[in-house]
Amino acid sequence: MGEQGSVLVIGSVNIDHVVVAERFPSPGETILGDSTHVGLGGKGCNQAVAAALAGTPTTMVARVGADQEGVMARDGLAARGVDTSGVLEVPDAATGTAWITVAARPDTGEQDNTIIVVAGANHRWDSGGDPLRGRVASVVLAQLEVPLDVVERAAAGPGLFLLNAAPAAELPDSLLARCDVLIVNEHEQAVVAGLPSATPVSEAHAELRRRGARAVVTTLGGAGAVVTDSSGQRTEVAPVPAPSVVDTTGAGDAFAGVLAARLAAGDPLAEAARWGAAAGSLAVRAAGAQESYPDLAQLRTALVSGK
Repeated sequence: MGEQGSVLVIGSVNIDHVVVAERFPSPGETILGDSTHVGLGGKGCNQAVAAALAGTPTTMVARVGADQEGVMARDGLAARGVDTSGVLEVPDAATGTAWITVAARPDTGEQDNTIIVVAGANHRWDSGGDPLRGRVASVVLAQLEVPLDVVERAAAGPGLFLLNAAPAAELPDSLLARCDVLIVNEHEQAVVAGLPSATPVSEAHAELRRRGARAVVTTLGGAGAVVTDSSGQRTEVAPVPAPSVVDTTGAGDAFAGVLAARLAAGDPLAEAARWGAAAGSLAVRAAGAQESYPDLAQLRTALVSGK
């Protein structure tokens, strides 16, 4: 295992363009929005920031374009305490972008979002050599917004390997067998497990562990999470009540990043997931992915007070 207490995140970096509106437009319809925001995003980037803010030394390995957005991304990561020595420029590609609409759902009136991602440099790992050469950490965290072969190389390296299987995709058993912890939401767990969407969490966990994942965590949004650890013990993690819900973008990434940070700190999986649930709850307080991510002191306060 690598350096105790550190996290290495291999994943995507995007510049997020967020528009907040009263409702989602229908196809072909133009409506007026309430506000716009440009910020730092991408699942990998979000998770690295969440881990660093939680007090754990965190390094990001990623690809950005040789453009102003790439400079913005590296500067933003560094300002949030992330080691950016593994964030490399791709000369002939643009930095990834995400186009996010935040509005009320027509069926429930609750805040939700739609996202379109243009991958850009996130899919250009064909230059710069082995992205993981010489890099070790106690916890390695990856997602599926970068090429699968990059994820597989990350899984084969040293350290506890965590995979957030998002966006949802079918995965080979060979990769699942390298997952010390698989992190999914209810939709993702069904896709990865190859089961109907209504399959109970316990059955999905059993199938994912049968296929090789040693432990599985399913996030349930405002309902908390369910953990099945490597011994097969199942724990329901209660949610921390959310403050006013402004934007759910990046809440799942906050969960994953803080979960990784707490595992690096030596917490058992169920306890790490409890910290992750608190982070996800606090992450919905403002528009954008990272603007409301909590630091270590805020996480401790939320866990003690329950709010």
